[in-house]
Amino acid sequence: MKFIELEQIMSAHGITTLADIARSLNTTPQAVSNWKGREQVPHHIVAKLRSLSSSQNSNIIDEFQLPTSIPKNIEAPIISLSDIFLTLAKQVKVIFLASFVAIFFTVTYIKFIQSPNYLSKATILLPEGKTSNFGGLAGFASQFGMNLPNDKSTDLSSPDLFPELLRSRTFAEKILGKNFFTLKANQKLPLIEILNGNSSTDVMTESESITKAMIRLKNMIDFKKNPSSNFYALTVTTFEPVFAKELAIVVLDELESLNSFYKMQIINEKISFINQRINTVKSELEDSEFKLKAFNEQNRQVSSPALILQQDRLARNVEVQKEIFLTLKQQLELAKIEEVQGASIVQVLDAPNIPLSPENKNLKLSIFVAAIFGLTIGVIIALIRGAIQELNRENRKKLNKSKKFLKNKAR
Repeated sequence: MKFIELEQIMSAHGITTLADIARSLNTTPQAVSNWKGREQVPHHIVAKLRSLSSSQNSNIIDEFQLPTSIPKNIEAPIISLSDIFLTLAKQVKVIFLASFVAIFFTVTYIKFIQSPNYLSKATILLPEGKTSNFGGLAGFASQFGMNLPNDKSTDLSSPDLFPELLRSRTFAEKILGKNFFTLKANQKLPLIEILNGNSSTDVMTESESITKAMIRLKNMIDFKKNPSSNFYALTVTTFEPVFAKELAIVVLDELESLNSFYKMQIINEKISFINQRINTVKSELEDSEFKLKAFNEQNRQVSSPALILQQDRLARNVEVQKEIFLTLKQQLELAKIEEVQGASIVQVLDAPNIPLSPENKNLKLSIFVAAIFGLTIGVIIALIRGAIQELNRENRKKLNKSKKFLKNKAR
């Protein structure tokens, strides 16, 4: 219901002032003034007028046709897209200022505050797994209570354990003592001093210093496998590009060195085991041959079934021992060839490089994200400011009173 309709109803019965209208409707003049400012009458007042029109004691609105239905959303103004654009146009300075501040702080942080991280990467090729070279020896060794792996085996030279090897204390102790040149120190220093700082290493024990440096070294080195191939990526992240490359090279060299060490250790154990078995089998073979020779000398003519069976057993025992001896000899030669090769299974496809720019600084992308973020915050602030400015005078007074009350309480 429009306020002008209410005025027509009241003026028809001699009620013209806002105070008289307020008294007739049992409300305050301020409320009637708010209705007039909004040019709308609340639905509960319309319902009250309808009830008064049907009452016999009040005849002031009987002659006026009231609306048959009361809109449900009469107090909820419809906000159109044009209203939103108008509000944003009025607050364009706020939007621009929010975007400028976001971009300014982003550029300042990236240029002058954020520490650069330079990433040096190496791509290496590793086999899927290590296959045991014992071959047919495993079947014969099982006869003597020895269980030798016949399929893929896992040991410290296995490629699957390279990530754990890089995080081990053994690897850290080998690399922390190496010297590196950094522009920050302008001299060559051990890696443990670069990671911990020159002053901190003097007050800590050696164990504490190594432990602290290990934690930082683990965060600098990453080793991941390409899911679609056998290639692995070794990445080293430091605060200087040349230092990142040198550290990556040393890490790769130490990784190959440890792999070769553990590989040679396994080969030496294999050779030692085969030599022991060769000596034992050789002795057993000679004993079997001596028994067969003695049997043949004592029995020039073997005619009875018992003698034939005994001769077959002795001959079969000699053949078994001979096969074991030949197999052991073959495996010994293979192990010696592997020992002579002694090379690491690490094959470097792409050597570590000097990074050209920091890995954690992308100025263009950061400015774009900051601009989007600033625009979003600016639009939100603009809409809130526009909504506050559109409040009527009475609500502004209430808001000011609330601010004053909060200030007085804060004091």
